[in-house]
Amino acid sequence: MRKPEKIIPIILAAGSSPNLPFPKALAPIERQTALEIAVKNCSFLGGTLVVLGSDAQRILPFVPKGVQAVINRKWPQGQLSSLLAALRKFRDAAFLIYPVDHALLQRSTVVQLVRAFRSRSTSQDVTMPRYKGVDGHPVIVSPAVRPEFFEAQTAREVIYQIPQRIRVVNVRTTSIFEDFSTLQSYEECLRKFAARKR
Repeated sequence: MRKPEKIIPIILAAGSSPNLPFPKALAPIERQTALEIAVKNCSFLGGTLVVLGSDAQRILPFVPKGVQAVINRKWPQGQLSSLLAALRKFRDAAFLIYPVDHALLQRSTVVQLVRAFRSRSTSQDVTMPRYKGVDGHPVIVSPAVRPEFFEAQTAREVIYQIPQRIRVVNVRTTSIFEDFSTLQSYEECLRKFAARKR
């Protein structure tokens, strides 16, 4: 049995939030922030990186203890620039890509993906969740694929370039693709988050 691979969580929180009164990372969700939820969901892996860009100075004081903040000054160039900023901080490890605005994700889904990644076949370098035919996040990528991101235009291009190397994990939750970018979608997120407790 192979030794469990190290997987470094990369929380992407560099984008701007023009339609919200706060940065997405600091979005209040009950008594925590979207960033705190993401960090907690990945805490069993350790070594978490959070990439900041727009509003970095506002978010920095709220980065949870033990999490390394990476500042991406090229954040207006898009999500790939943030991923690359994180990838430059380490070399020989797999990584988990987690957008901070997926606040409905739960730790159990991350655990399910990690187990699938660690038990994948040797030809599978990417593990991603799918719900009823729709793919989502987080996505786990092996270190073998890392160099491709530095040559690509988008992260999506790398992920889907070779379909045969993707291990799809069917999950039972829409949280893998539910994000928020407007007050309306944020309020919907709050409603769904609260409904879990009923």
